Amino acid sequence: MAQGWTIDPGADLINFYEAPPTGTNNIVVTQYAAGAVGGTDVWAVGAWSYRYGYPGEVEFFGDRLWFAGSPGDPQTVWASNIGDYPNFGRSSPIVDSDAVSFTINARQVNAIRDLVPLDSLLVLTTGGEWKVTGGQDAVVTPSTIGIKPQSAYGTGDLQARVLGESAVFLQAQGQRVRDLAYQFEKDGFRGNEISIWADHLVQGYTFRGIEYSTAPWPILWMPRTDGVLIGCTYMPEQEVTGWHPHETDGEVLDVCCLPGEIETEVYLLVRRFINGQWVQYVEQMAPTRYDDPLDWKYADSLLTYDGRRPNGSPMTLTSTDGWNEGAAITATTGAAIFTGAGDVGNILRLAIGDEHVRVRVMAYVSPTVATVESIGSVPLALRGVAVQDWTYQRSTIAGMGHLEGKTVVALVDGNVQKDLQVVDGKVQLQRPGGVVHIGLPYTAHIETLEVNANGGDPLRPMKKLAFEVALLVRNTRGVYVGTTLDTLDPIAQRDFEGYDEPTAPYTGVLRKNMSCQWGVDSGHFHIISDDPLPMEILSLMPQVVASE
Repeated sequence: MAQGWTIDPGADLINFYEAPPTGTNNIVVTQYAAGAVGGTDVWAVGAWSYRYGYPGEVEFFGDRLWFAGSPGDPQTVWASNIGDYPNFGRSSPIVDSDAVSFTINARQVNAIRDLVPLDSLLVLTTGGEWKVTGGQDAVVTPSTIGIKPQSAYGTGDLQARVLGESAVFLQAQGQRVRDLAYQFEKDGFRGNEISIWADHLVQGYTFRGIEYSTAPWPILWMPRTDGVLIGCTYMPEQEVTGWHPHETDGEVLDVCCLPGEIETEVYLLVRRFINGQWVQYVEQMAPTRYDDPLDWKYADSLLTYDGRRPNGSPMTLTSTDGWNEGAAITATTGAAIFTGAGDVGNILRLAIGDEHVRVRVMAYVSPTVATVESIGSVPLALRGVAVQDWTYQRSTIAGMGHLEGKTVVALVDGNVQKDLQVVDGKVQLQRPGGVVHIGLPYTAHIETLEVNANGGDPLRPMKKLAFEVALLVRNTRGVYVGTTLDTLDPIAQRDFEGYDEPTAPYTGVLRKNMSCQWGVDSGHFHIISDDPLPMEILSLMPQVVASE
C-alpha cells in the first residue's frame, strides 16, 4: 500500500512510493490527458497513512466501528457501514447505513482523546466534551449526524471508564476526576468534579492509570505518580463518593481489573525493594469476605501455606505404648507427606466432630509414616481409625524468597503473629500453624471529622469532649479506638471460644470508652486496625459533650 505521494508539475505523473521517496520499487501511476481512454479523475488520498497518521481512538457504537483523532485530522471521526465494520464506503445515492465521517468545528483545535458509548456516543477532546446526535430515535446516519458541546473541561490521555450510567475521566492536567451522566431535563450530559471531596489526595499529583471494579463494591482504582494507590467508591445513585488511599511497602505502578466469579479480580503491578534491589511483582488483591476465619488474607504480597489434609489422604494413629500424653504413637497416611528430619517438631492435629488431639512429630520413618507423641491423651474416637479431618502444622514456612529480608506478619490458624523475619526464603513461626498466611503488614486508619450538629449553634468553635464511641460493625475483629494515636485502646472481643480456637469475628455494636480531654479540636477520634484481620464499619456513633 502506498505510504506517500508527490505530483511532478513538469510531467503527467503522480508518484506513489514507500518512504523514503528515493526507495526502490516505487509505483508510478500515469496521469492521462483529459478525455483519454482509461483515465479517471475520481481518485483521492487516503485519510490514514504513514504521512498523515492513524486514528488514536476506536469504539463500537450503534453497530458501527468508530475511529477518531488521527495526527492529520485530530478533530475528525469516522464510522463504518452499519454491521459491516471493514466497509467505510458510500453508496450512490447515499443510504442510511453508509459510512459516516465528520469534523468537530470549534473555536480551538482540540484533539480527540476518547470515544465513550453511553446513551449517546460521547467524544472527549483535550478541550471539551461533545455528544454525537442523530435523527429519529437518535440513529446516526450520513444525513442526520450532528455534534453538540456538553462541557468544556477537557480530558487527558487516560481512557475514560463507564460505571453504570456514568463516564468517569481525568481532566487534561491529570489531577481532577470528573463524571458525565445523562440529564433528562437538559437532554444532554452533565457532570461534576468528584475529586473535590478528596482534594488532599489529588492535589499536586497525577495518575498513571484508571480502572474500576464492580463487585463487591463499585470502586475506581487510580495509581498515583508517587506509588500510592487511590480508590474511590463511586455509587452516584446513592450519592456516595468515598475516597481512600492504599499505601504499601513499595510503589503501585499500574492496576488491572478483570471479571471474577464472585468479586472483581484486581491485579497490581508493584515495585518493591527486596534484598538490596528493586523488583516488580504482579500481585492480586485478595477477596474481601470469607466463610472461614482460617482463610482471612489481609496482608500485602501474601503467600499461604494450607496444611489441611495436604496430601488428600486420611491419617491413622496406632500405638502399642498406650494413648496417654507422651506415649509413642505411629502416624500413617496414604500418600507422601513426610520428608525427613525437618519434620521433627512439627504438629499433626486430628479431629472428628468435637473430639481432637495434637501430636508432635518425633522421628521420620518414611514419606507416609512418622513416630509421634501425643500432646494430651488421645480421645477414643481417634484411636486406630482413618481420620479425614487432619492438619499438618509446621514451625517453618518456606517459599518466601520474594520478601527476603523483610519484616512480615502472619495469621496462623486465625491468630496473629507479628515481627517475623524472612531469612533465606523461610519464616520461623512463634507457634506451629496449619493454615498460615504471611505477608507485609499494613494499617487501616480512619480519622473522623470534627463533630457538628444540624441546627442550633455550631459545635466547631466550642470546646468538646469525645468520651465514648459505639461502632456498628460486621465480621470485625481487632479494632483500636482513641482520640489520639497515642491513646489507642483495643476493643476486647474474645468471649466463649475454646483454647485452640481463634477469636470469632463480631457483628453488631461495639462500645468503648476513650481517653479524652477538653479542647476545640477534641471532637474527633481515630479507628485503627494494624493486624491482618477484617474490619467492616457500618456506622460511627460518638458520645460528645460541648461547651463554650
